[in-house]
Amino acid sequence: MRFKIMRNIAHAFVRMGNYKDAQMSYEAIMEARPDLQSGFNLLVCYFALGDREKMKSCLSKLLAIRETDLGVPLSAEEDEDDKDDKDEDGEDDEDELRKAEKEARRNAKALILLATKLIAPRIADSKEGGVVAGFDYVIEQLKTSHDYMDVASDMIISKAVYFLKHNNSKQAKATLEYFEKNDGRHMEATADATTLSRAYTNLCFIYFLEGVVTGDGKNADKYGTMAIKEDRYNAKALVNKGNCEMHKAKLREEKNHFDSARELYNNAKELYMEGIGVEADCVEAIFNLGLCCRHMARLEYAHGNVENYKQHIRAALQAFEKLNSILSDAPECTWNIASIYDELSEFDKKMTKKASAAYKRLIAQVKSDAGVLARYGALLAREENDNPVYDESSAHSYLYDSYKYFPCDMDVISWLGAYFVKSEMYEKAIEYFQKAAQIQPKEVKWKLMVASCHRRVGELQKALRTYQDIEHKHPDNFECLQYLCKLCKELGMQEEGEAYSKKLTKADTEQHKQHAQLAPTGAYQQQDHYGGGG
Repeated sequence: MRFKIMRNIAHAFVRMGNYKDAQMSYEAIMEARPDLQSGFNLLVCYFALGDREKMKSCLSKLLAIRETDLGVPLSAEEDEDDKDDKDEDGEDDEDELRKAEKEARRNAKALILLATKLIAPRIADSKEGGVVAGFDYVIEQLKTSHDYMDVASDMIISKAVYFLKHNNSKQAKATLEYFEKNDGRHMEATADATTLSRAYTNLCFIYFLEGVVTGDGKNADKYGTMAIKEDRYNAKALVNKGNCEMHKAKLREEKNHFDSARELYNNAKELYMEGIGVEADCVEAIFNLGLCCRHMARLEYAHGNVENYKQHIRAALQAFEKLNSILSDAPECTWNIASIYDELSEFDKKMTKKASAAYKRLIAQVKSDAGVLARYGALLAREENDNPVYDESSAHSYLYDSYKYFPCDMDVISWLGAYFVKSEMYEKAIEYFQKAAQIQPKEVKWKLMVASCHRRVGELQKALRTYQDIEHKHPDNFECLQYLCKLCKELGMQEEGEAYSKKLTKADTEQHKQHAQLAPTGAYQQQDHYGGGG
């Protein structure tokens, strides 16, 4: 009872931030009746105070404790292997007490792992070797301990993860490849199949990211296969291997090897589904399954296989809806659901309303995403196929918001400009067409639209200057010369009008010559003029 009271007093000191007094209480407990939880709490106090030597000393005391806080021996034989835990019929015959003992041992080892992960980056200063020396010291202590040799393998993986979090992939790879070089099982630290699978999974992940940039995914594929070989029930390993297969499929598709791409996409799909079978709520497997099905659907659509397209796209929708039931607030998931409904609206008008509802949910999650606002605005502005959600006024509102957040989307700018022209608000339209002309200065149609708007509001001098500027940069533009002739006539500029008339006649003659030359070959196509006049 006295030690429980002392432990509660120490807890209170920790809550108050008084680590020095908490340290004294925990030290008293560790001297009289050491236990893992009190030792861990004492280690946290030393960590907070930055006392490296006492951290090392406390770690040694923790590793010297031979039983859990419930009195279960840590070095107990694993119940004569798992074979004794099953009866003759192969059913689990493990009693509740034995389960409790195993759980107590797992909790004790998890606590030691947490303690070592906490202090490893801080236990050695820069003169002693810094983070690397700290991890090496902790791993060596675990290897030499009697009860925590298997934790050393987990700590090696934690060391690699630390390097990954600090953008040091080279050190992370070197750390994880230690398992492969030593074959894991022959190391001083015990590495079971599960630990090896985790190590190879991390290596696969690192090499996969590098392979996406360099185009070389052989190492990622190799380690993905090794991870699955060590532990077929590792969902993360199955996901990483599936990613390798899908990346290979994309590369084959780019080289027009479509049959090979289909086969690889199917391999990836099966691996993701196997990962879901192992871990039903593995969000990475579910999400990537949805993406894989979308890639398969896109491939079939490009080749006109509509039925196969529908089959794959509905499988993708099913995956993302399942993920949405797990992560209802994930915008990536909602985006895929909305865009799939949007695609399916081409075949079924009922899907348009579902797409609209999904886009609304998505906008509530990411209010300032210009791309999402633009997609929803485009859906509302769509006039074909008797669009049940057609609303030009709301479309303008969403597209205008998209323009505010990202004023360089040409599709949005052109729609807004055309909307104001249609509404006969030409001054507003000029603003958007001028913006488009700044973004695409070599595209003549935007300047033509600006000049057309000036003409429609009666600003003939501004229209003339704009057309003259276009004619200076594009002297053969037929539409520009036509309107220059017309404007000069309206403004009484006879000499300039005659000069532009000659240029127009010359441009018209050149155009007819080109048409005459192309007509016999069947390659004639009428010149495409943007509708800037009127």
